Amino acid sequence: MELRGEIIGRLLVFGIIFILRASGLQEFIERPQDLSVVKGQTAVLKCAVTNRVGMIQWGKGEINPIMLGFDRQIPGYNGRYSIIGNDQKEFNLQILNTNLDDDDVFQCQVGPADNNPGLRASAKLTVLVPPNFPDIVDYSNGSVVEVAYTEPVKKLVCISTAGRPAATIKWFRNSQEVTENVEYVTTKIANDKREDARSILTLNPTYPDDNNVQYTCQAHNNALINGPYRVTVILSVLYPPSPPKITGYKTDQVIRVNDTVQLMCTSEGGNPLAQIAWFRNNAQVDFSYSQRDNKAENELIITAERSDNDAEYRCEAWNSVNFEQPLMVTRKLVVYFAPKTATITGTREAKAGETLTLTCTTSNSNPEAIIEWIPRKETGANIRSRTEVSPNGGYITISEIDITLSNTQTSAIYTCSAENRQLGITVADTATVGVLYPPEAPVITGYIEGESIRAGDLVKLRCTAMRGNPPATLKWFKGDQEVTEVNDLSAGNIPNLEVAIVTKADDNGAIYRCEASNKATDSPLVALRKLTVHFPPAKVNISSDPVVARAGHRLRLTCTSASSNPAAEITWMHDNHKLTGTNIGMTSGVNGGKISKNQLEIIPTSADHNSAYGCRATNLVLQETIHDAITLNVLFKPEFRDKDDTVQITAGESRILNLTATANPVNGTYVLKRGETVIKAGDVISFSFEEGALTISAVSKEDSGTYTVTCTNVMGSTSFDFTLDVLYPAEIYESNPVTADAGTSVELKCLVRGNPMVPDMVTWKRDGFDMTRALPSYAEGVGTLIIENVEKTDSGTFTCLAHNGIGESTQQTIELTVKFVPVIDKAPKYSKAASEMGKVGKLECYAQGAPTVSFKWQKDGVDIVSDDVKYVIREKVTEEINYENILSIKNVVKSDYGIYQCIVTNEKGEDRLAVNFADTTKPDPPDSIEIVNFTHNSVTLKWNAGFSGGLVQHYRVRYKMAQGSQGYTQVDVQPKTSTVFTVRGLALGTEYEMSVMAYNDIGDSDYSVEVVVAKTSNLGIVCHRLEDLKPTSDVKKEEEKAEDMPVIIILVVCVVGIFLLALNIGLILFFVRRRKKRMENGSDTTSHTNTIELYGPNKETQLYPMTPSDESRSYGTYDKNDDDFSDDYKSYEQQQQQRQHKCVSMDDCLCLGKTTTWKDNCCFDPGDEDLKRVFLPPPEYGGVTYSHNKLDSPTFDHRHPLHTEPKHAYTPSDTDSCRKSPWTYEDPYTSKVYRGKGTFDTDYPDRGKDYSGPQYEPNGHAGGTRPKSITELSERSSRPSSRGVNKTPPPPPVRSSSKGAADIPPLPARNYESQDIPQPRYVPPPGSSTSFGNNINVINNPHYNGPSGRTPSPGQTDPTDDMRGYLV
Repeated sequence: MELRGEIIGRLLVFGIIFILRASGLQEFIERPQDLSVVKGQTAVLKCAVTNRVGMIQWGKGEINPIMLGFDRQIPGYNGRYSIIGNDQKEFNLQILNTNLDDDDVFQCQVGPADNNPGLRASAKLTVLVPPNFPDIVDYSNGSVVEVAYTEPVKKLVCISTAGRPAATIKWFRNSQEVTENVEYVTTKIANDKREDARSILTLNPTYPDDNNVQYTCQAHNNALINGPYRVTVILSVLYPPSPPKITGYKTDQVIRVNDTVQLMCTSEGGNPLAQIAWFRNNAQVDFSYSQRDNKAENELIITAERSDNDAEYRCEAWNSVNFEQPLMVTRKLVVYFAPKTATITGTREAKAGETLTLTCTTSNSNPEAIIEWIPRKETGANIRSRTEVSPNGGYITISEIDITLSNTQTSAIYTCSAENRQLGITVADTATVGVLYPPEAPVITGYIEGESIRAGDLVKLRCTAMRGNPPATLKWFKGDQEVTEVNDLSAGNIPNLEVAIVTKADDNGAIYRCEASNKATDSPLVALRKLTVHFPPAKVNISSDPVVARAGHRLRLTCTSASSNPAAEITWMHDNHKLTGTNIGMTSGVNGGKISKNQLEIIPTSADHNSAYGCRATNLVLQETIHDAITLNVLFKPEFRDKDDTVQITAGESRILNLTATANPVNGTYVLKRGETVIKAGDVISFSFEEGALTISAVSKEDSGTYTVTCTNVMGSTSFDFTLDVLYPAEIYESNPVTADAGTSVELKCLVRGNPMVPDMVTWKRDGFDMTRALPSYAEGVGTLIIENVEKTDSGTFTCLAHNGIGESTQQTIELTVKFVPVIDKAPKYSKAASEMGKVGKLECYAQGAPTVSFKWQKDGVDIVSDDVKYVIREKVTEEINYENILSIKNVVKSDYGIYQCIVTNEKGEDRLAVNFADTTKPDPPDSIEIVNFTHNSVTLKWNAGFSGGLVQHYRVRYKMAQGSQGYTQVDVQPKTSTVFTVRGLALGTEYEMSVMAYNDIGDSDYSVEVVVAKTSNLGIVCHRLEDLKPTSDVKKEEEKAEDMPVIIILVVCVVGIFLLALNIGLILFFVRRRKKRMENGSDTTSHTNTIELYGPNKETQLYPMTPSDESRSYGTYDKNDDDFSDDYKSYEQQQQQRQHKCVSMDDCLCLGKTTTWKDNCCFDPGDEDLKRVFLPPPEYGGVTYSHNKLDSPTFDHRHPLHTEPKHAYTPSDTDSCRKSPWTYEDPYTSKVYRGKGTFDTDYPDRGKDYSGPQYEPNGHAGGTRPKSITELSERSSRPSSRGVNKTPPPPPVRSSSKGAADIPPLPARNYESQDIPQPRYVPPPGSSTSFGNNINVINNPHYNGPSGRTPSPGQTDPTDDMRGYLV
């Protein structure tokens, strides 16, 4: 029946639907269905309606749904909601990128319309969210979970959060799911649709079943499309290892020292495997274990030592489970070793009949050693032995033997033998016992008692003691003090001890004692020596009475010498003068000497303050002196010493004046007065006076005056007057403008002051004014300038300048106004003005006048007022009396055209100008055309512009030849507005007629009425005639370039240059060939056509005449150039050097300032290619100076030998230069010297004279550079090296004769004294400078220019370079 009822119900519904469809009512053909989507996916809820007539929309929410609207693109929701499908039937809701906010009930609603009921259908949208990755609490994925085997329960907690629905969690053991002991719970997240899941797995781990087992937590829900999440941990069950075992050594096994033992400790099993360490007697010795094959091992290798006997070696094994109670096993070693030593101790010396005991002790031994005594000369003895345990292991054996020595013995030998019988090793020691005998009494040699010794002398005392067994021990004593610094001079069994005494004062009366002893003596044997020493006083002491001296009061000085033997004599010294005191007796002093006293009485003055009085004590026997000095402290009142009573200072300058007084005590008080007024701090701004120092800051002229400074101390007061003279620049304090009528005389005055007031303190100036018309004067601070018959152009500004030599000059201007009636410039161009209507018209009016003029504009008799609307009037003064006034008319209209009047007035009168203002027109022709320049092919014109017609005007020039029928050539001026133009391309030496016209936008003017005639130059040289040419700043420099130079001039210069070049080449080739030929033939003939005549002095410029009376006779010349002459000298000098003076040692190198070698380029090398020599004038020219340059001096005379004999050793100084020379130099610094040949300084005395004057001080400096000889000053050849870059030929030498050269070159005829040298015949050329200007032996050589291009490299600068071009 129920089934039938359900069928009937369904039929009814279908029937209703059929009726509705048949009747055409709206209905759902597809209803929304519940839908589940994963977060982020797209959800589509379907809804389709047929016969729809009502509005359709979707609602969100189950109870009070939010309607989403009728638009298919639903607003809001970030554009994620929209309606899709057929517009007529399908209204599917599409949601993009779903999230949890979209998890809700949605309704598809159709509104009622046209008798159609409304429709509704709902569906649930569920948004699924994947859970977070699962996490096993406290363990990361893949980590190991350690649990001790003793731990009964272990819980693993796995959580997976934020899933919708909550994640399902499962546990797996090695891939097998675990269902027992699992607890699963879920927890909702507040205010969220997601849930957290948690699962707890409880374990009961056992070893080894659960060891290294993997446990996996798996989390899953429907949102995990790619399968569940998994996290895994590994369970590690911790378990202790097995007890360790030792192999390699058995208990009680015997080993020997140095045996090697390998102990292996092993422990098996355990989680983790064991750690193993070795211990020796509870001290860890090794921790280097290894783990493999489920066991741990540690091998200890030892080399047995003595200390290993009974040593306990322990092995410990542990892991993290039992580390607090490790497992262990031990082994105790048994080590046998023999004793290393047997040592005999005890007294080994004794007197005859005495009994002594020897003890033999072994080092440790295992087992113990057996000792036996072996007497070699004695058989019977009392022996005792015992054994002790050694702290270092093993046993120590001790044996004692008693021995009695007879008087027949001198010594006995005993041996101790110790044997370890188990090892068969024996050690032994031997002792020798001796019999003791005393020595003989000691003997002292080296000093006879009673002899006097000088303090400081060396005395050697020797002590010797014979016989004795053992040999005696010697000691030295001074008094009761042992002397330890001794020399042992013992030989064999004879002792000898020496004491070396550097005698001192305390040795006077000292007793030196020698003691001899040995073991057989009860007390030392003694020998004595007493010394007698003479010694000077060690010091002197000066005392004063009173302690503090006062100027003018008596002072007693007492000098007391220290002890002296014999007594000292006392003298006094003051300022290098000996003073006589009074002896006041002697007393006994230390060391057996005497103390001397002497007293000096003086009356001190202020000059004695801080001066020294010396006391000298002399031991006359020893001739030794000691001295001391006392510096007096003399009290005196202030004294002003060496103070200037006038102080000059410039205004504005700052200075500190030392006005301190000399006084004792120095802490006095100072007072500064000006007149009777005391100057206190702040009274004078620029003064600061403190402790006698006057600090002046930016002094002013008001500070000038006389001041008094007073200083007071406890001894009194003293005053000092001084004048402060403040110099300040000149200043103008009064000057007034001057006004005068033309034709009268005016006087300009300028009143000045300053310090100092000097003559001609005032000067006058004015640019552009002829100052010769004015008469300046100055007297008593008033400067006057008188100008007679002044003109109107004299109006302007004159400048009065005042200067007194202090600071900068000061100036003031004085205005001179010459009165005259105004005058307007009535040039034609200013009587017109033009402008287009609607533009701005400008009317210009220029005038001169004085005094000041005023302008006024009128039109039709009505004054024009500047209102900046229609009319603007601008006026300015271009110069002192020149005025410019411009009337601007804005927005010109026709009614503005007409006649305007410019009226200029001043107190002398007025002037007028009518200006016709009209519409724009063509310009007027230019005027005042003039020629400002011309060349061979150009003419420059200048003109004045005419009326422009009110527009910008340009210019055009026309020209034609003055002779001929050729027409005009026209050229536009560039720039177009310029009034200066150069016409180019003209014919040479031709006359041209030229004129100028102007044009603007309206039309052209006529050409200028003036036609100028210009003629180009005939020679192409620009000739400026004063009557034709006028310079102008508008003519540009580029218009006068070299393009105007005629070609003929260029050709002439080129031909002359080529000729000179060819001539030079020919001369060079000629001289080269001639020298080559002469060198090949060995010719030495003379010629008067030498190159010397090209460069050398002639009879007008020669350096020396033939004879003293013949100053103008011509000289002959050798037919050699300077190179040949130098080569002759080099060849000769080489021969002389080889024969007489070979420079083979440092002593042969005569150096000025340092010791050097030939390699330093400091000494002359006989083979040097650049060897230089000096040529001196003939001997008869005693008053003629000579040059160090071989090319500037006459030849040597033949009569002078070479100076090769050594004279005096020369002492080098630090500043001398150094040369090697075949000449020997003499020492100028010794008291007796002899001057040798080859020196020129006047401070060298002649040979044989006894010179005892002051030592030579070159250039005014004691100990400075020694004066150089001629050879030293000729260091460099006058000709440049052939390898040099600059080859400027120097002047060749002038020869005294043409008779041919001798075999031996001449040398100096004489040495020149200072009185032989005349006053300089030459002066330095203008601008020249030299460091030898103050040397009386050096004058300028006017014929020497020197190689100008040569610059010495750093480090090669030669001091004689500055002598180039000078005569010596």
